[in-house]
This record gives sequence, C-alpha cells and structure tokens, in this order.
Amino acid sequence: MARSHRATSLLLIALGVAAPVLPASTAAANTGGAAPGSEAALPAPTSTDAVGGAAPGVTPVRTARSAGVGGALPGHKPPQPKVARRPAGSSQPPAPTATTVAGTFPVQGPYSFGGDDARFGAGRTGHIHQGQDVVASSGTPLVAPVAGTVTWKANQPGGAGIYLVVRGAGSGVARDYVFMHIKRGTLLVAPGQTVTAGQQLAQVGATGDATGPHLHFEIWLGGWYARGGAPIDPLPQLMRWAGLS
Repeated sequence: MARSHRATSLLLIALGVAAPVLPASTAAANTGGAAPGSEAALPAPTSTDAVGGAAPGVTPVRTARSAGVGGALPGHKPPQPKVARRPAGSSQPPAPTATTVAGTFPVQGPYSFGGDDARFGAGRTGHIHQGQDVVASSGTPLVAPVAGTVTWKANQPGGAGIYLVVRGAGSGVARDYVFMHIKRGTLLVAPGQTVTAGQQLAQVGATGDATGPHLHFEIWLGGWYARGGAPIDPLPQLMRWAGLS
C-alpha cells in the first residue's frame, strides 16, 4: 500500500500535480501511542494529608481534649511556619528529648492530665497530638511557667481557639511554651511583653475546637514552627513543675 502510494506521488510530481496529503489519522496509524486528537486522562491529584488535632467528638469534661489541634494550625500561619503534613496512618519522627527546667505549673487550680488520648503522641486522624491536655475548670488562672517574652497571640476558631506563645528566657536553645483554647476576654498580655514566672497570662477556656475547658500545652525546642524547631513531650516538664517527679 505504501509502495503504491509513493509511486503514484512520484508520477504526479513528474506531471506537475501536487501530491495528495494523507489525513492525520491515516499518517498516525500503527505508530503507537494515543490516537491523534486525543489525550490520555490523568488521575486527579488526591491528598490524604491532614494537620490538626483530635477528631471532633463528645467526651466528659474530665477528659476534655483538643479537637482539631495537633500543633500545626491549618490555614493559620505562625511566623516562618514549617508545617509537616503526613498521610493518615503514618508515624511521627521521634520527638527530640530535653532536660526539664525549674518553673511554675501553668494551671493554678485543680486539674488532671486526662486519659491516654490527652497525651503527646496520641493518634489522631492523619497526624498525632503534639501537646499535653491539662483538664481544668473554665476560668482557672493560667500563668507563665518561666520568665520570658510573649511572641505570638492569635485566634483560630476552628482549631486552637485563642492561643498564646511565650519564649522562655535564658534557656540557651529557644524554648517556646504554647497555650491553647484560652477563655475569651481573659488575655492579660500582648506580643513583645516580658513576663515573670508565675505571672498570670489568661484563663482556661474552651475556645476553638475543644470538647470542654482545658489547656492544650505544647513545648517546642528551637522555636515554635521555626526552621529546625520541633515539639517535645511536655508531660515530664509539667510533672516536675507540679512536684510529681
């Protein structure tokens, strides 16, 4: 077929007649790949990544926990954020370890550490819990555990609620203390303000996505969401401040 077409073309050229042009569909036949004019459909990109805390749920006040908070704050960017997103079921790299420091327990009133799901590293949908929940009555005073400077204050209605970050002074490596779910209208400090150990900052609340009044407390070494910063398990430090270790 190809030899006959070529011979016909040469004859027409010799006679001064333009050779016919094959249709694109014919020229592409038997060359492999997609048919001309068509394109293989690519699958739509999907993501199972999730950032935040506990899946919303109803639990008794004594076991109140963060719902939608895991440290990373979706849609709410702290300074120089570095949000690590992980597919559901994946594991968190081991948290760095650190020595504890002297200070004051941040919740000044009756409290409990809740159940297993209140712990640092507790499983959540698509991530892990990056702090320790301290259950206490609404309005219980929250104080600075160490002297330092308030570096961040914001409100995330769908997650952390009203929250505050205090950087400890004189600790060598930056050590940031994060207070979440603060009661509305109780903040007594502002970014840039220095605070002393034991100074009241606010009150326990349940703002944001929380199942009851409690403090979601985080400790970050190297800076909160700063390059190289990472959360550590705050429970050993809290137990020292509470005189339990």
